[in-house]
Amino acid sequence: MSVPLLELEGLALVGLVKEVSLEDCGAGPTRRSRVRVVLYDGRSLESECMLYERAVRSYLVLAKYTTLGRSIRRSLVEEEILGKVRFDVE
Repeated sequence: MSVPLLELEGLALVGLVKEVSLEDCGAGPTRRSRVRVVLYDGRSLESECMLYERAVRSYLVLAKYTTLGRSIRRSLVEEEILGKVRFDVE
C-alpha cells in the first residue's frame, strides 16, 4: 500500500516499524526507487516511486527514526496504536 513519506516517518518514530528497505521501481533514463517498511503487525507499506536521490535520503532518515523509535518506545501496546492508525488510501 502506498502512503506518504511523512506517515512512514511518524510510524518509525513511535516505534512501529520493524524493518526498512529501499527498492528500485520503474525503468527509464533516470533511476527511480521507493522506500518499503514492514510494521510489527506484518503489514508492508511503501512510498510512491521517486527519484533515487530523494529515496536514498528518505531511507536513511527512516532507518535512523526506526532505531530512535525503538529506543524511546514507551510501554504502549502496538496493537492498540495500530488499531487507531488510518491511511487515506484505504
